[in-house]
Amino acid sequence: MRLTAHLPAIASALAMCVCEARAAGVAVLKEQFYHRDSTARAVAFTRIIDSHGPYLRIVSGKMNVDIQRSKLAEFIELPDRIPPSIMVESDISSLRQILADMRKFISRYHRSGKLLESHASALAAHVARFDEGQIRFEGLWLSRDSLAGMLETRSRAAKAENLEEVEERVFAAAQRDKGLLMHDGRWMTRDQIENLAPGSPTRRSEAIEPLANADFDGAGFAVKNLTTLAAGQTGAAKVQTQRLLSSIRNLFLAESRVTNQQITSSADTYAAAIHDKNAAQWLKPNAFGTVYPEMAVESRLKAMKIRKKSADELARRRQELLDQLLDAGIVAADFRKLREERVVLILENAVRAVGSRHFTDAEFRLRD
Repeated sequence: MRLTAHLPAIASALAMCVCEARAAGVAVLKEQFYHRDSTARAVAFTRIIDSHGPYLRIVSGKMNVDIQRSKLAEFIELPDRIPPSIMVESDISSLRQILADMRKFISRYHRSGKLLESHASALAAHVARFDEGQIRFEGLWLSRDSLAGMLETRSRAAKAENLEEVEERVFAAAQRDKGLLMHDGRWMTRDQIENLAPGSPTRRSEAIEPLANADFDGAGFAVKNLTTLAAGQTGAAKVQTQRLLSSIRNLFLAESRVTNQQITSSADTYAAAIHDKNAAQWLKPNAFGTVYPEMAVESRLKAMKIRKKSADELARRRQELLDQLLDAGIVAADFRKLREERVVLILENAVRAVGSRHFTDAEFRLRD
């Protein structure tokens, strides 16, 4: 936040920038420089823009007001945020100065009080908390004892998590030493895995069962189920489930974006047609026999730009979808190696369905 001294300093500062955007604040305006400060009109602004001319532009919300620079008596900028961490006096000193400047501004320009008082009160409350012995940590005001307890709890949780992870790794290594393999969240021998009936249900295949219809709602339920499943897994099983989850989610999000762009493209086609119609009208003689070929060219160019932008965006979205289709095919191949044939069947069916909705066989082909 900056508190300007008076008009000459303001003019000098503003002259150093072209179209400079300032932080939100309050400005005071005088019709004549000799008018009393107490009668100066106060306005809230989001920006003050200088164009190096005799005028300044004050942006207030959705309104732009151009004034002679001589009418700007002074302005004050508000802090955009309170620092998330205030631990020592040096962290709060700048806020103390801002508060003092704000109080001085209100005292000098009485009519600014309605706009600034709430900000000053909020700022004063933060300063008071620090003076009472609290400190600010991660955006929260806490006592020093509370912060110490929080950090101790976090440290214990981190140590416990690390210990649990180490224990899981030791256990997994011991199981592998016995010749066991992880399959569907269970440690099994290779013979047990190979003797499983093809297409036997697994927890992952049951989780993505809603995807059998290959629609967006089914994908949403499948992602929700996989999220729950992954929360209870660890190690490789968790990574595999999360990979499947991401593939399904990204695939259907990409399809949704293509569909939305197709709707937008329809509206763009209509807008371009309007410009084409206008171009034709400009080439028709009016009542005085005059035509406007330049205007016709301009309308045709507008139509071309709209069509090109729309086509480029649709092509980009289609490429993103194609990439996700191919990625889902890779994921299906990975799960085939894990002998989760039911997962592969459901996922490949979804890939075929989505692909057929948006691409010809020449554009996309499911790869084994």
